[in-house]
Amino acid sequence: METQASLDTYRSLRAGMVGAGLLLAFGLVFLIIRPGGGIPASISATFYSPLSTIFVATLLAVGLALIAVKGRLGLENTLLDVAGALIPVVAFVPTPVFSTECPDPAHDCVPPSLYPAVDINIRSYLIVGLVALVVAWVRMTVAARTPTPWTLSSRRGLIPPALILVAFGIAYLTARTTFIQFAHYTSAISFFLLLVVVVWINGRRTVGTVDPANVPAAWYRGVYRTIATAMLVAVVGGVAIFLATGNQNAVVSSGGTPFPVVFWIEAVLLTMFVAYWVVQTVELWNYIIPPAHP
Repeated sequence: METQASLDTYRSLRAGMVGAGLLLAFGLVFLIIRPGGGIPASISATFYSPLSTIFVATLLAVGLALIAVKGRLGLENTLLDVAGALIPVVAFVPTPVFSTECPDPAHDCVPPSLYPAVDINIRSYLIVGLVALVVAWVRMTVAARTPTPWTLSSRRGLIPPALILVAFGIAYLTARTTFIQFAHYTSAISFFLLLVVVVWINGRRTVGTVDPANVPAAWYRGVYRTIATAMLVAVVGGVAIFLATGNQNAVVSSGGTPFPVVFWIEAVLLTMFVAYWVVQTVELWNYIIPPAHP
């Protein structure tokens, strides 16, 4: 039986995830409606705006929460951990923009003046990631000598985050400029694809709980599948726009009026992210770990 303290902690953690998404959403609204404001080319581009503090803080908070929240043992929990490890890179490496600092003004870039900040961010991230893996390995080793060793799926779950850390480290050390140019959206796309799978898993494995809404499991499954599908369509659309334009913050012209297509794709993803955590928070209000099929 769940202790009340543990249950309250997880309730707060899940609610905090929703709060982080709403913080960014309301920040966007105030950024857009302020005097001289307007819709940015993308949510990622708000790194260069007065919203930058909220943007970075939100991504870091979400990353920590995703690692802390426990999904079903096995694939779901591993995917949440990997997504949590990816999202800080989206905050630490800004999206490329068109700038007079770019070597080729016709192509976007991360302004070279920001390289020192990126260097500090990524080096710190790699070291902390390594420390976290060492601590996890020590915990696993100690647990192996007790009556409650880690399960096989938990032990295997350390492998993907370790591979992510190694891949980022190699890419940064051997191809720093290319890494800085593409790490933001590569990590963001990967993050949302992982969440698509997590949401879809819930759409298949939700078994029904005693929740405040008192709705059947079939309703949750339908909502999760709808959210997963919408997120997948948005991600595929974003990739297609990038491949067609070569611009990570594409703005297309419709009847002579600029249309920030990437912004709206990211807005859909943000909305779906918040919606998923609201629904799952209600569903799992009385649980710490999602119940699995019997």
